[in-house]
Amino acid sequence: MVDRPEPAALRGDVFEREETVAAWDDDYYHPLAARYYDRALPDMLTAMGVRPGDLVLDAGCGPGVHSIRAARFGAKVKAIDVSSVMLAHARARAERAGVSAMIDFAKDDLTKLSLEPGAFSFIFSWGVLIHVPDAMSALDHLARSAAPGGKLALHILAKDSLDDMIEQGLRRLLRKPLKNLEETPLGRGNWYDFNGERLWVQRFDIGKLERVMAERDLRLVGRRGAEFSEFQRRAPKLLRPLLLLANRLAYDLRLPAALFCTQIVIFEKPPERRNRIDGSAP
Repeated sequence: MVDRPEPAALRGDVFEREETVAAWDDDYYHPLAARYYDRALPDMLTAMGVRPGDLVLDAGCGPGVHSIRAARFGAKVKAIDVSSVMLAHARARAERAGVSAMIDFAKDDLTKLSLEPGAFSFIFSWGVLIHVPDAMSALDHLARSAAPGGKLALHILAKDSLDDMIEQGLRRLLRKPLKNLEETPLGRGNWYDFNGERLWVQRFDIGKLERVMAERDLRLVGRRGAEFSEFQRRAPKLLRPLLLLANRLAYDLRLPAALFCTQIVIFEKPPERRNRIDGSAP
C-alpha cells in the first residue's frame, strides 16, 4: 500500500462545497445529457428487474437527480449520501419535482453503512465509487446490504476504455503524465485539485472488479456502456452539444461496453439456500 497524506477529500469536504454542486450541474446535467439520463436510469432499473412499488437504495445520491428519476420510474427510494450539502440540494430538488413522498433521504457513509444486512433487493450507485478512496470497504458494505437474490448496479469509470487509451496516448505524446498516479487493487486512481479541495478519481479494471465481487458472493450478470466519452467536460462549450449527441448515439447503438468510458455493471447475490425437510444441508 502507498502511504497517503490526509487530504480534504478523505474528510468529505469537497462534497460539502456549493461550488461542487454547481460544477456537477454544469459538467453533467446539460439538457442534452439530462435526456440521456432520462433513458439510461430507467434502462438500468429495468435490467435489474425493478418494478413500480419496489424499494431501491440509491447509494451516494449526491444532489438527488437519479433518486428523482427512480421515483418517477415508480420505485420507492432510500437515498443516502455522506454530504449534508448534497442532501439539502437533493431534498429541495425532490420537492420541486413533486416526488419527495417517494424518497427517504438520510446521511450515511458507504464505507461504514448503518443499514441492516440484506435489507435491499435493489441497490444502485451511480458515479460514486470512483470518488471513494476506500472503495473496497464501500463494496463490502454494499454487498452486505444486498438481499439474497438481490441486484447491485454500479456506474463506474472504466480503465482501458477507448477514452482512457486516447488520453493516455496524448499524455505520453505531449509528455504530460498525470502526477501521483496510483495502481490500486481495483484499477488506477489519482488525486485532482477541485474547487480548492482534493478529489479522488479511480478508473476501474472490470476484470478485477468482477473478481473482487465474486469474493463477496456476487456474480456479474449485466454490463452496458453508459457514456462513450467524457471529453465533453473539457471541450469548449460550443463543442459540448455535439459530443453529448455522440454519446447518446453510441448509447442507442449499444456499442460494445468495453469501448465506453463509463459503464454500468450489474451484480447478483445468489438466492438463499433452503435446507431439505430433514434439516440437513442440500
